Amino acid sequence: MDKLNEIYLRVFLYVSGVIRDFKESERGDTNFISMLLIIAIVVVLAGAFLKFGDSIMDTVTKQVDAFLNGLGNKT
Repeated sequence: MDKLNEIYLRVFLYVSGVIRDFKESERGDTNFISMLLIIAIVVVLAGAFLKFGDSIMDTVTKQVDAFLNGLGNKT
């Protein structure tokens, strides 16, 4: 009976140690979460650009043309 108790105790300690190491281990967790956040931001920006891309490009083009024309008139 003592032998069985000793085996049980060793197995229990080993399994509890493995479970504790698994729960406390943080290898790669923060990098994984950071990558998920970056991917989510890129997807949102890509969706916004697909939806409003033409109007944004038209506005930017008009602003750049106005700026360049303003530089040409000041000489």
